[in-house]
Amino acid sequence: MALKSDIETLEKIPDRGRAVFLIIFNKDNSKILMLKRNAKKRNLWKTSWGNIGGKIDPGESSSEAIIREAFEEIGIKFNEESLSLLHIKEVPHARKNWHPIHFFYGTSIEENEIIKINSESDEYSWFNIENLPEDMFDSMGFILNLKSIFCSSDNKT
Repeated sequence: MALKSDIETLEKIPDRGRAVFLIIFNKDNSKILMLKRNAKKRNLWKTSWGNIGGKIDPGESSSEAIIREAFEEIGIKFNEESLSLLHIKEVPHARKNWHPIHFFYGTSIEENEIIKINSESDEYSWFNIENLPEDMFDSMGFILNLKSIFCSSDNKT
């Protein structure tokens, strides 16, 4: 049984990189929706285009986190059944005291779906999967791999 002081110590440990990301495809999986991040985020991450995503809050599951992040960032409320977990990426030696674990989900929507971006992004765009922007967070190979997994999954929308 953990002592009260042990629990208090554990509660003071900062998040070590648990995050979620959502790859949104159009209905025929030929395009993905990407966000051009605001100047502050572009400066921080040294890249412009990325997918919906963010940190997992304490007490949240990865699916709860990505549903929240999608609603905050593009104004669409997904349900868990519309999402497919595509990949879990772990980087145990990223930096001292930082151990990122990233959950990548996929879903699809109609291209004419109403997108309402928040202040974290300056704009959004649908990109042909074969012609993605050079200035993006994930590599083209990684995105293509996620597309392959999404297209072969039985539970995609």
